[in-house]
Amino acid sequence: MKLLSTLAPAFVCAAVVAQSPLVCNPLAPVAYYGWNTPPAVHTTMKNLTVTSQVTLQAIATPLLSPVGQVGTLEVWLTNTGITTYVGNETIAANWTMVASGQIIGKGTTGSLISLEATSCQSIGGGGLVLNPGSYGIAFKYVGVTPLLVAVGVPHTATNAELTLSGGAIQYTPWTVPQPPIGGTYTAWDWRGQIIYQNGVFPHACAESSTFGAGCYKVSGSAYQEFGDSSPGGAAPAAAAALNTRQLQFLLAGTSYIMTQGTGTYLPPSGTATALPANDDGETAITLTQAFPYTGGVATQLFVHTNGYISVASNNTLPGGNLNYIPEPSGLLNAPATGWWCWHDFNATEVGSGLIVYEEIGNVLYVTWNGVESYPTTAANPSTVQFQFDYATGTVTTIYQNINPVGGSGFLQGDDFMIGFSPGGESPDAGPFDIVTLVSQNLPSPEAFPLTVGMSARPIIGTTVNIDTTRETGLNLGINFVSIVAVPAPGFDLSILGMPGCVALIDINQGVGNVISNLGLPGISMSVAFPLPNNPAFAGLTIHSQSVWLDAAANAFGAITSNALTMVLGNF
Repeated sequence: MKLLSTLAPAFVCAAVVAQSPLVCNPLAPVAYYGWNTPPAVHTTMKNLTVTSQVTLQAIATPLLSPVGQVGTLEVWLTNTGITTYVGNETIAANWTMVASGQIIGKGTTGSLISLEATSCQSIGGGGLVLNPGSYGIAFKYVGVTPLLVAVGVPHTATNAELTLSGGAIQYTPWTVPQPPIGGTYTAWDWRGQIIYQNGVFPHACAESSTFGAGCYKVSGSAYQEFGDSSPGGAAPAAAAALNTRQLQFLLAGTSYIMTQGTGTYLPPSGTATALPANDDGETAITLTQAFPYTGGVATQLFVHTNGYISVASNNTLPGGNLNYIPEPSGLLNAPATGWWCWHDFNATEVGSGLIVYEEIGNVLYVTWNGVESYPTTAANPSTVQFQFDYATGTVTTIYQNINPVGGSGFLQGDDFMIGFSPGGESPDAGPFDIVTLVSQNLPSPEAFPLTVGMSARPIIGTTVNIDTTRETGLNLGINFVSIVAVPAPGFDLSILGMPGCVALIDINQGVGNVISNLGLPGISMSVAFPLPNNPAFAGLTIHSQSVWLDAAANAFGAITSNALTMVLGNF
């Protein structure tokens, strides 16, 4: 179940006769994997032979990264006169970055095709021209996790213009090549496509991104994540920050006040009830009293083996989130209100303690009583206790002992995430820090800010839709498009009676279009924006921001959105 996302069978990486793209789909006699602990940066090196001149446009490659996780894919070549990566794996000075582009994760489960992400590559606003010759080439992933192919020997992919051969995998660039799986198997290869045009070809990446934020966001969620990028690694960082500390959620009307707790750990008694020792599952507990929380009252609590408790089932998380891989999006968008000490616990391991519960007075105690973590070859039990006070609605999480020994061998298997989130989709207020936490208000109900975005890339000659969402009530607004952005943090609109709202674009250098959700003929929350079919506009940057009328929001009676940036391109 946790074999690092073993995926669907591969296609044989045969020679491709047709020109662009050069397809490298090596057959995997073993499996497909991601790194046990995903690196912040990863590099695959190969040899590239160019037979005839081409212009690089994009790289398509599968990732094992959460949906929406943004990273960068860089292409590096050996310097002039160096024709192979061999012997240059650890010499950074012998390499030059020649192109780069954004790449976005599509999930950690699925098929090879569904996980493949395309990264438009550019250098100085144009495409990389590759002239005939031999090079060492490196694909450098920053902030995302590439899928790796376990092969018998490195594969050679070839077509009329390009040949890709050999290979070395590096957990950290310019260091000794390493296998991603602990052990002796080292034959790992790169999977992907090199997309190009023959000759020197005009190339510009069509991209969109957002900046700034809409006003009046209200988040009732809180989280802190301990991952592989944390100092010392996930498990040691979690142990250092959490041991001897508590989180307490004090019920204040329909909201929580989150503080560092002052409760007392209560060792489970001999009469405590043990929950089934399953892995990656949950068990419902029927309460003897109704428990008040921010969303109402609960008559059941669902205890998940991976360290979280909710008022209804959270076994299946939305957006491709796996219940044993802690991710902010999984916590923020979980279907049911929950309190989290999220980690891939394994109560089925030989020698592990169990999850137990009991009621004493007005308090329900649920305890991970020396429950093991992966790997099964190491003794690394942790003890965590959740206390639910029926009388006050207070929830206290006591991190009695978080074991610092990691090395799970699974994708993000050492990660921890603590916090709280009400059920349903929640806005992200960013992480907190339990070490410096004094108190944080977690209000209810939550509110998303007005949001502007687009679903299609701004390719010259097409029509794209600029979409405004998260509007408040039925009314009208204006979507502005401008060629000038206001430098961060934007222009404060308090002077107009809109405190907390900012202008992020210069509307004097653009135009506005009416938007509405009133069902008016020809007017909606989307604005169709035709892009000129003229290569001269490649690289042109256009910005957009929306304003929505809301008489109750402030004295002026309007709110603003985040802003959108479009860079026009032909790919």
